[in-house]
Amino acid sequence: MAMVTEAKVNGGELESPAELPPALAEKPAGLPPGKYALVGWDMDTTGRRLIDEICQIAAYTPKQTYSQYIMPYGDLNPGARRRHNVRVVTVGRYRMLKDTNTHKILKTKSEISALSDFLDWLEKEKGDGSVILIYHEPRRLSPTMLLEALTRYKLLERFKSIVAGFTDSYALAAERCRATVKSVSLRVLARVLLDADALAVDCALDRAAAAYRIVEHLAQGEQQEVGAGGEAACSRDLVETARAWARPVHTELDALASLKRLLERQNTFRPVFAPLLRSARPERKRVTQLRRLLADAGLLYDQLKDAWQEQKLEGLQKQLESLTINAKEEDIKELIEIFDCHFDPSKEPKGPKPRVPRNRTRATSSAGETGEADGSTSESQNSSPHNSPNKTTNNDVAAGDPSQKVVAPEVVAAN
Repeated sequence: MAMVTEAKVNGGELESPAELPPALAEKPAGLPPGKYALVGWDMDTTGRRLIDEICQIAAYTPKQTYSQYIMPYGDLNPGARRRHNVRVVTVGRYRMLKDTNTHKILKTKSEISALSDFLDWLEKEKGDGSVILIYHEPRRLSPTMLLEALTRYKLLERFKSIVAGFTDSYALAAERCRATVKSVSLRVLARVLLDADALAVDCALDRAAAAYRIVEHLAQGEQQEVGAGGEAACSRDLVETARAWARPVHTELDALASLKRLLERQNTFRPVFAPLLRSARPERKRVTQLRRLLADAGLLYDQLKDAWQEQKLEGLQKQLESLTINAKEEDIKELIEIFDCHFDPSKEPKGPKPRVPRNRTRATSSAGETGEADGSTSESQNSSPHNSPNKTTNNDVAAGDPSQKVVAPEVVAAN
Protein backbone atom coordinates (compact mmCIF):
# COMPACT_ATOMS: atom_id res chain seq x y z
CA MET A 1 0.00 0.00 0.00
CA ALA A 2 1.26 3.47 -0.89
CA MET A 3 2.90 5.53 1.83
CA VAL A 4 0.62 8.24 3.12
CA THR A 5 2.68 11.34 3.79
CA GLU A 6 -0.05 13.67 4.95
CA ALA A 7 -2.76 12.11 7.06
CA LYS A 8 -5.10 14.35 8.98
CA VAL A 9 -7.68 14.32 11.67
CA ASN A 10 -10.53 16.73 10.97
CA GLY A 11 -8.48 18.64 8.46
CA GLY A 12 -5.10 19.54 9.84
CA GLU A 13 -2.63 17.22 11.56
CA LEU A 14 0.20 15.38 9.90
CA GLU A 15 0.73 11.69 10.48
CA SER A 16 4.17 10.15 10.82
CA PRO A 17 5.07 8.49 7.50
CA ALA A 18 6.28 5.38 9.32
CA GLU A 19 3.02 4.93 11.21
CA LEU A 20 0.20 3.08 9.50
CA PRO A 21 -3.08 4.84 10.34
CA PRO A 22 -5.67 2.63 12.07
CA ALA A 23 -8.03 3.16 9.12
CA LEU A 24 -5.59 1.22 6.93
CA ALA A 25 -4.47 -1.38 9.46
CA GLU A 26 -7.20 -3.81 8.43
CA LYS A 27 -9.65 -3.87 5.56
CA PRO A 28 -13.31 -3.38 6.61
CA ALA A 29 -15.41 -6.54 6.77
CA GLY A 30 -18.38 -4.93 5.01
CA LEU A 31 -22.11 -5.32 5.63
CA PRO A 32 -24.51 -7.97 4.34
CA PRO A 33 -26.66 -7.12 1.28
CA GLY A 34 -29.74 -5.11 2.09
CA LYS A 35 -31.39 -1.74 1.77
CA TYR A 36 -29.18 1.10 2.98
CA ALA A 37 -29.38 4.88 3.07
CA LEU A 38 -26.04 6.69 2.88
CA VAL A 39 -25.33 9.73 5.04
CA GLY A 40 -22.14 11.78 5.15
CA TRP A 41 -21.29 12.52 8.77
CA ASP A 42 -18.67 14.30 10.85
CA MET A 43 -18.32 16.02 14.20
CA ASP A 44 -16.03 18.34 16.14
CA THR A 45 -14.94 17.61 19.69
CA THR A 46 -13.29 19.52 22.53
CA GLY A 47 -10.25 17.24 22.38
CA ARG A 48 -9.05 13.73 21.58
CA ARG A 49 -9.68 11.98 24.88
CA LEU A 50 -12.50 9.53 25.41
CA ILE A 51 -14.17 11.83 27.95
CA ASP A 52 -14.04 14.85 25.64
CA GLU A 53 -17.33 16.25 24.43
CA ILE A 54 -18.91 16.90 21.05
CA CYS A 55 -19.17 20.59 20.12
CA GLN A 56 -20.67 20.16 16.64
CA ILE A 57 -22.34 17.25 14.86
CA ALA A 58 -23.31 17.38 11.17
CA ALA A 59 -24.73 15.11 8.49
CA TYR A 60 -25.23 15.40 4.73
CA THR A 61 -27.29 13.83 1.99
CA PRO A 62 -27.84 15.31 -1.49
CA LYS A 63 -31.36 16.31 -0.42
CA GLN A 64 -31.06 17.10 3.30
CA THR A 65 -28.46 18.35 5.76
CA TYR A 66 -28.21 18.44 9.54
CA SER A 67 -25.89 20.61 11.62
CA GLN A 68 -26.02 21.44 15.31
CA TYR A 69 -23.52 23.12 17.64
CA ILE A 70 -23.32 21.80 21.19
CA MET A 71 -22.43 23.74 24.33
CA PRO A 72 -19.76 21.65 26.12
CA TYR A 73 -19.25 21.56 29.89
CA GLY A 74 -15.52 22.14 29.46
CA ASP A 75 -13.43 24.36 27.18
CA LEU A 76 -11.93 23.24 23.88
CA ASN A 77 -8.24 22.51 24.14
CA PRO A 78 -5.87 24.77 22.11
CA GLY A 79 -5.53 22.29 19.24
CA ALA A 80 -9.30 21.88 18.92
CA ARG A 81 -9.81 25.66 18.93
CA ARG A 82 -7.42 26.04 16.02
CA ARG A 83 -8.92 23.15 14.03
CA HIS A 84 -12.57 24.13 14.46
CA ASN A 85 -12.27 27.94 14.79
CA VAL A 86 -14.63 27.99 17.76
CA ARG A 87 -14.05 28.57 21.44
CA VAL A 88 -15.95 28.97 24.69
CA VAL A 89 -16.34 32.52 25.99
CA THR A 90 -17.95 33.86 29.14
CA VAL A 91 -20.29 36.82 28.82
CA GLY A 92 -21.45 37.93 32.24
CA ARG A 93 -22.63 34.78 34.00
CA TYR A 94 -23.16 32.74 30.83
CA ARG A 95 -20.80 30.54 28.82
CA MET A 96 -21.27 30.61 25.06
CA LEU A 97 -19.72 29.12 21.93
CA LYS A 98 -18.15 31.69 19.64
CA ASP A 99 -16.97 31.48 16.02
CA THR A 100 -13.45 32.94 15.99
CA ASN A 101 -13.66 33.80 12.28
CA THR A 102 -16.95 35.71 12.27
CA HIS A 103 -16.87 36.61 16.01
CA LYS A 104 -20.53 35.58 16.24
CA ILE A 105 -22.11 33.67 19.11
CA LEU A 106 -23.33 30.28 17.87
CA LYS A 107 -26.73 28.81 18.65
CA THR A 108 -26.16 25.68 20.72
CA LYS A 109 -27.98 22.82 22.42
CA SER A 110 -26.96 20.39 25.14
CA GLU A 111 -25.14 17.25 24.02
CA ILE A 112 -28.02 14.90 24.88
CA SER A 113 -30.55 17.13 23.10
CA ALA A 114 -28.41 17.40 19.96
CA LEU A 115 -27.80 13.63 19.86
CA SER A 116 -31.52 12.95 20.25
CA ASP A 117 -32.30 15.35 17.39
CA PHE A 118 -29.57 13.71 15.30
CA LEU A 119 -31.15 10.28 15.81
CA ASP A 120 -34.57 11.70 14.91
CA TRP A 121 -33.09 13.08 11.67
CA LEU A 122 -31.37 9.76 10.84
CA GLU A 123 -34.59 7.85 11.50
CA LYS A 124 -36.36 9.91 8.83
CA GLU A 125 -33.51 9.35 6.36
CA LYS A 126 -33.26 5.59 6.78
CA GLY A 127 -36.76 4.84 5.50
CA ASP A 128 -37.39 1.10 5.68
CA GLY A 129 -33.69 0.20 5.57
CA SER A 130 -30.61 1.07 7.65
CA VAL A 131 -28.16 3.94 7.57
CA ILE A 132 -24.46 3.78 6.70
CA LEU A 133 -22.54 6.79 8.04
CA ILE A 134 -19.72 7.95 5.74
CA TYR A 135 -16.84 9.90 7.28
CA HIS A 136 -13.19 10.66 6.45
CA GLU A 137 -10.58 10.10 9.12
CA PRO A 138 -7.32 8.14 9.34
CA ARG A 139 -7.47 7.30 13.04
CA ARG A 140 -11.09 6.12 13.43
CA LEU A 141 -11.62 8.39 16.42
CA SER A 142 -15.02 9.85 15.54
CA PRO A 143 -17.02 6.57 15.63
CA THR A 144 -15.42 5.68 18.96
CA MET A 145 -16.23 9.04 20.52
CA LEU A 146 -19.77 9.06 19.11
CA LEU A 147 -20.49 5.59 20.50
CA GLU A 148 -19.06 6.61 23.88
CA ALA A 149 -21.31 9.69 23.97
CA LEU A 150 -24.37 7.64 22.98
CA THR A 151 -23.56 5.10 25.70
CA ARG A 152 -23.21 7.89 28.24
CA TYR A 153 -26.76 9.08 27.54
CA LYS A 154 -28.28 5.60 27.08
CA LEU A 155 -29.00 6.21 23.38
CA LEU A 156 -26.85 3.37 22.03
CA GLU A 157 -29.65 0.82 21.50
CA ARG A 158 -31.70 3.30 19.52
CA PHE A 159 -28.64 4.20 17.44
CA LYS A 160 -27.99 0.51 16.67
CA SER A 161 -31.58 0.13 15.44
CA ILE A 162 -30.99 2.95 12.92
CA VAL A 163 -27.33 2.72 11.86
CA ALA A 164 -25.80 -0.46 10.44
CA GLY A 165 -22.19 0.66 10.20
CA PHE A 166 -19.53 3.26 9.34
CA THR A 167 -17.71 3.69 6.02
CA ASP A 168 -14.37 5.51 6.14
CA SER A 169 -13.69 7.25 2.83
CA TYR A 170 -10.05 7.60 3.92
CA ALA A 171 -9.48 3.84 3.63
CA LEU A 172 -11.40 3.66 0.35
CA ALA A 173 -9.42 6.53 -1.17
CA ALA A 174 -6.11 5.06 0.03
CA GLU A 175 -6.95 1.86 -1.88
CA ARG A 176 -8.43 3.40 -5.04
CA CYS A 177 -6.11 6.41 -5.39
CA ARG A 178 -2.78 4.98 -4.25
CA ALA A 179 -1.35 5.16 -7.79
CA THR A 180 -2.33 8.77 -8.39
CA VAL A 181 -1.93 10.73 -5.14
CA LYS A 182 0.54 10.54 -2.27
CA SER A 183 -1.84 12.04 0.27
CA VAL A 184 -5.46 11.10 0.86
CA SER A 185 -6.24 13.94 3.24
CA LEU A 186 -9.67 15.46 2.84
CA ARG A 187 -8.30 18.75 1.53
CA VAL A 188 -6.17 17.05 -1.15
CA LEU A 189 -8.93 14.70 -2.29
CA ALA A 190 -11.43 17.55 -2.45
CA ARG A 191 -9.06 19.45 -4.72
CA VAL A 192 -8.12 16.49 -6.92
CA LEU A 193 -11.44 14.61 -7.15
CA LEU A 194 -14.09 17.25 -6.48
CA ASP A 195 -12.42 20.37 -7.94
CA ALA A 196 -12.93 22.10 -4.59
CA ASP A 197 -9.85 24.24 -4.12
CA ALA A 198 -11.01 25.89 -0.89
CA LEU A 199 -12.68 23.25 1.28
CA ALA A 200 -13.49 24.59 4.76
CA VAL A 201 -12.15 21.66 6.77
CA ASP A 202 -12.90 23.46 10.04
CA CYS A 203 -16.65 22.99 9.42
CA ALA A 204 -18.08 19.55 10.22
CA LEU A 205 -20.88 19.94 7.65
CA ASP A 206 -18.44 20.69 4.83
CA ARG A 207 -16.32 17.69 5.77
CA ALA A 208 -19.40 15.45 5.91
CA ALA A 209 -20.46 16.59 2.43
CA ALA A 210 -16.94 16.09 1.06
CA ALA A 211 -16.69 12.56 2.49
CA TYR A 212 -20.01 11.62 0.87
CA ARG A 213 -19.00 13.09 -2.50
CA ILE A 214 -15.60 11.37 -2.44
CA VAL A 215 -17.24 7.96 -2.02
CA GLU A 216 -19.76 8.90 -4.72
CA HIS A 217 -16.95 9.87 -7.09
CA LEU A 218 -14.89 6.75 -6.43
CA ALA A 219 -17.94 4.51 -6.80
CA GLN A 220 -18.45 5.75 -10.37
CA GLY A 221 -14.94 4.63 -11.32
CA GLU A 222 -14.00 5.19 -14.93
CA GLN A 223 -17.59 5.78 -16.05
CA GLN A 224 -17.75 9.15 -17.81
CA GLU A 225 -21.16 9.10 -19.42
CA VAL A 226 -24.47 8.06 -17.96
CA GLY A 227 -27.01 6.63 -20.35
CA ALA A 228 -30.62 5.66 -19.84
CA GLY A 229 -31.26 4.51 -16.30
CA GLY A 230 -27.73 5.63 -15.40
CA GLU A 231 -28.66 7.48 -12.23
CA ALA A 232 -30.18 4.34 -10.70
CA ALA A 233 -27.06 2.36 -11.67
CA CYS A 234 -24.80 4.99 -10.10
CA SER A 235 -26.90 4.92 -6.95
CA ARG A 236 -26.57 1.13 -6.76
CA ASP A 237 -22.80 1.37 -7.29
CA LEU A 238 -22.56 3.97 -4.53
CA VAL A 239 -24.49 1.85 -2.04
CA GLU A 240 -22.52 -1.28 -2.93
CA THR A 241 -19.19 0.53 -2.55
CA ALA A 242 -20.18 1.98 0.83
CA ARG A 243 -21.54 -1.38 1.97
CA ALA A 244 -18.38 -3.26 0.97
CA TRP A 245 -16.13 -0.79 2.82
CA ALA A 246 -18.30 -0.44 5.93
CA ARG A 247 -17.47 -1.53 9.45
CA PRO A 248 -20.51 -2.78 11.38
CA VAL A 249 -21.45 -0.97 14.58
CA HIS A 250 -20.55 -4.01 16.69
CA THR A 251 -17.01 -3.89 15.23
CA GLU A 252 -16.58 -0.30 16.39
CA LEU A 253 -18.02 -1.21 19.79
CA ASP A 254 -15.40 -3.96 20.08
CA ALA A 255 -12.73 -1.42 19.17
CA LEU A 256 -14.08 0.92 21.86
CA ALA A 257 -13.97 -1.84 24.50
CA SER A 258 -10.43 -2.76 23.44
CA LEU A 259 -9.37 0.88 23.67
CA LYS A 260 -10.78 1.18 27.18
CA ARG A 261 -8.87 -1.91 28.31
CA LEU A 262 -5.67 -0.51 26.83
CA LEU A 263 -6.21 2.84 28.53
CA GLU A 264 -6.82 1.14 31.87
CA ARG A 265 -3.43 -0.59 31.56
CA GLN A 266 -1.86 2.64 30.41
CA ASN A 267 -3.22 4.58 33.38
CA THR A 268 -1.59 2.18 35.87
CA PHE A 269 1.73 3.81 34.89
CA ARG A 270 0.59 7.23 36.08
CA PRO A 271 3.03 7.28 39.08
CA VAL A 272 5.93 6.98 36.62
CA PHE A 273 4.85 9.05 33.65
CA ALA A 274 2.70 11.81 35.20
CA PRO A 275 5.74 14.02 36.03
CA LEU A 276 7.27 13.38 32.60
CA LEU A 277 4.05 14.46 30.85
CA ARG A 278 4.56 17.95 32.23
CA SER A 279 7.59 18.39 29.98
CA ALA A 280 7.74 20.24 26.69
CA ARG A 281 5.73 18.86 23.79
CA PRO A 282 8.54 16.85 22.11
CA GLU A 283 9.31 15.10 25.42
CA ARG A 284 5.60 14.49 26.05
CA LYS A 285 5.26 12.87 22.65
CA ARG A 286 8.21 10.59 23.34
CA VAL A 287 6.90 9.62 26.80
CA THR A 288 3.47 8.89 25.32
CA GLN A 289 5.03 6.53 22.77
CA LEU A 290 6.93 4.65 25.49
CA ARG A 291 3.85 4.36 27.67
CA ARG A 292 1.81 3.04 24.74
CA LEU A 293 4.42 0.33 24.11
CA LEU A 294 3.94 -0.93 27.66
CA ALA A 295 0.15 -0.91 27.39
CA ASP A 296 0.17 -2.68 24.01
CA ALA A 297 2.33 -5.42 25.50
CA GLY A 298 -0.21 -5.98 28.30
CA LEU A 299 2.17 -4.92 31.08
CA LEU A 300 1.03 -3.30 34.33
CA TYR A 301 2.79 -1.04 36.80
CA ASP A 302 2.60 -3.60 39.64
CA GLN A 303 4.26 -6.26 37.47
CA LEU A 304 7.30 -4.07 36.85
CA LYS A 305 7.40 -2.96 40.49
CA ASP A 306 7.42 -6.56 41.75
CA ALA A 307 10.07 -7.52 39.18
CA TRP A 308 12.35 -4.69 40.30
CA GLN A 309 11.91 -5.49 44.00
CA GLU A 310 12.81 -9.13 43.37
CA GLN A 311 15.65 -8.88 40.83
CA LYS A 312 16.36 -5.17 40.29
CA LEU A 313 17.57 -4.41 36.74
CA GLU A 314 17.55 -8.05 35.69
CA GLY A 315 13.88 -8.33 36.65
CA LEU A 316 13.01 -5.23 34.60
CA GLN A 317 14.88 -6.61 31.61
CA LYS A 318 12.97 -9.91 31.79
CA GLN A 319 9.61 -8.13 31.99
CA LEU A 320 10.43 -5.83 29.09
CA GLU A 321 11.56 -8.66 26.82
CA SER A 322 7.98 -8.84 25.55
CA LEU A 323 8.49 -5.42 23.93
CA THR A 324 11.21 -6.59 21.54
CA ILE A 325 8.71 -7.23 18.73
CA ASN A 326 7.31 -3.67 18.60
CA ALA A 327 10.03 -1.66 20.36
CA LYS A 328 13.56 -0.73 19.37
CA GLU A 329 16.55 -1.49 21.57
CA GLU A 330 16.90 2.17 22.57
CA ASP A 331 13.24 2.25 23.62
CA ILE A 332 13.77 -0.66 26.01
CA LYS A 333 16.96 0.88 27.40
CA GLU A 334 15.18 4.17 28.03
CA LEU A 335 12.26 2.42 29.75
CA ILE A 336 14.63 0.45 31.98
CA GLU A 337 16.37 3.69 32.96
CA ILE A 338 13.06 5.45 33.71
CA PHE A 339 11.74 2.63 35.89
CA ASP A 340 15.06 2.02 37.64
CA CYS A 341 15.28 5.71 38.61
CA HIS A 342 11.63 5.60 39.73
CA PHE A 343 11.92 2.52 41.94
CA ASP A 344 15.43 3.11 43.35
CA PRO A 345 15.24 5.64 46.24
CA SER A 346 18.98 6.35 45.92
CA LYS A 347 18.51 7.69 42.38
CA GLU A 348 16.79 10.87 41.37
CA PRO A 349 13.63 10.13 39.37
CA LYS A 350 13.63 11.40 35.82
CA GLY A 351 11.60 14.60 35.71
CA PRO A 352 10.50 17.20 33.19
CA LYS A 353 13.12 19.43 31.65
CA PRO A 354 12.88 23.13 32.57
CA ARG A 355 10.83 25.09 30.08
CA VAL A 356 12.06 28.16 28.29
CA PRO A 357 9.67 31.09 28.92
CA ARG A 358 7.64 31.95 25.86
CA ASN A 359 7.58 35.63 25.02
CA ARG A 360 4.46 37.38 23.83
CA THR A 361 5.77 38.00 20.31
CA ARG A 362 5.87 34.21 19.66
CA ALA A 363 9.42 34.51 18.36
CA THR A 364 10.81 31.32 16.93
CA SER A 365 13.43 29.42 18.88
CA SER A 366 16.86 28.46 17.58
CA ALA A 367 15.39 25.14 16.47
CA GLY A 368 12.91 26.99 14.28
CA GLU A 369 9.83 26.08 16.34
CA THR A 370 7.31 28.48 17.81
CA GLY A 371 6.33 28.33 21.45
CA GLU A 372 3.20 26.37 20.61
CA ALA A 373 3.34 24.02 17.64
CA ASP A 374 0.39 23.55 15.32
CA GLY A 375 -1.73 20.56 16.20
CA SER A 376 -0.85 20.66 19.90
CA THR A 377 -3.29 18.67 22.01
CA SER A 378 -2.41 20.25 25.35
CA GLU A 379 -5.39 20.81 27.59
CA SER A 380 -6.51 24.27 28.65
CA GLN A 381 -6.69 24.86 32.38
CA ASN A 382 -9.40 27.48 31.91
CA SER A 383 -12.10 24.85 31.65
CA SER A 384 -15.35 25.19 33.50
CA PRO A 385 -15.59 23.73 37.03
CA HIS A 386 -18.33 21.54 35.57
CA ASN A 387 -16.86 18.57 33.78
CA SER A 388 -18.21 16.04 31.36
CA PRO A 389 -21.22 14.03 32.64
CA ASN A 390 -18.93 11.00 32.69
CA LYS A 391 -15.74 11.95 34.56
CA THR A 392 -14.81 8.61 36.05
CA THR A 393 -11.69 8.19 33.92
CA ASN A 394 -9.02 10.33 32.35
CA ASN A 395 -8.89 8.25 29.24
CA ASP A 396 -7.57 9.67 26.02
CA VAL A 397 -8.05 8.50 22.47
CA ALA A 398 -5.37 6.80 20.49
CA ALA A 399 -2.32 7.50 22.63
CA GLY A 400 -3.20 10.97 23.90
CA ASP A 401 -2.01 12.38 27.21
CA PRO A 402 -4.59 11.49 29.90
CA SER A 403 -2.51 12.75 32.80
CA GLN A 404 -1.26 15.82 31.01
CA LYS A 405 -1.43 19.15 32.79
CA VAL A 406 -0.27 22.20 30.92
CA VAL A 407 2.26 24.39 32.66
CA ALA A 408 1.51 27.46 30.56
CA PRO A 409 -2.15 27.38 29.54
CA GLU A 410 -3.48 29.60 26.82
CA VAL A 411 -5.70 32.36 28.15
CA VAL A 412 -9.23 32.51 26.71
CA ALA A 413 -10.84 35.90 26.72
CA ALA A 414 -13.99 37.24 25.15
CA ASN A 415 -13.39 39.69 22.36
